[in-house]
Amino acid sequence: MAAVAVAFDTLRAATRLQEEAGFDETTARVLVSTFAEGMVENLATKDDIAGLRREIATLATKEELAGLRPEMAKLATKEELAILRAEISAEISKVQERLTVRLGGAIAAAVAILVAVDKLL
Repeated sequence: MAAVAVAFDTLRAATRLQEEAGFDETTARVLVSTFAEGMVENLATKDDIAGLRREIATLATKEELAGLRPEMAKLATKEELAILRAEISAEISKVQERLTVRLGGAIAAAVAILVAVDKLL
């Protein structure tokens, strides 16, 4: 990244830290210079932004976006999803009921077998 001119008055900031916050001169200078360096390192230049725009244009051409439209149309609406969720919940409840009945029958059969074996012994 190229160096960027930052509109930040470091001398004024250091002076304010000394006068208004009671920092000593060295601490104020180091703090302000560190802050200014951090600003420069994290600022995007016009070239950075132009490069990102080129990358976006390369990754998402109009043709690719047009190809996504049919896929997006297939996505269910919230109402359709709510109906589907209710149908699935109802089906799960039915399966749970059938399993409960079968399990109860199996337990009853097992008890009957145990009682019969107990009588034989």
